[in-house]
Amino acid sequence: MRISLKSMACVAALGLALGSTLPANAALFQRHSDGSFTIDPLLCMTDYQVRQAVAAEGFTHILLNAPIETQIQVKATKGRTVYLIDFNRCAGHIDGIQRLR
Repeated sequence: MRISLKSMACVAALGLALGSTLPANAALFQRHSDGSFTIDPLLCMTDYQVRQAVAAEGFTHILLNAPIETQIQVKATKGRTVYLIDFNRCAGHIDGIQRLR
């Protein structure tokens, strides 16, 4: 996943906040020759955290599909409507919602 300089600063701050919980040689991100960065996938949300974040938006009956890179598709209901949600596990937010039925 390619990230901006602002996002990289946030990741670095997170790394400093975690401090002693990370091994001394842990690389939070890797810089590429074109100036972009790749974030360590271990910093992305777990399935449990994704479920909690989607539930916090008012969804129930939450089912997760297999993640692809930073994205995971979530099938969930809100009221009597079923939705397919594109969730970014590393940024921790919903990227898109499609009504299914």
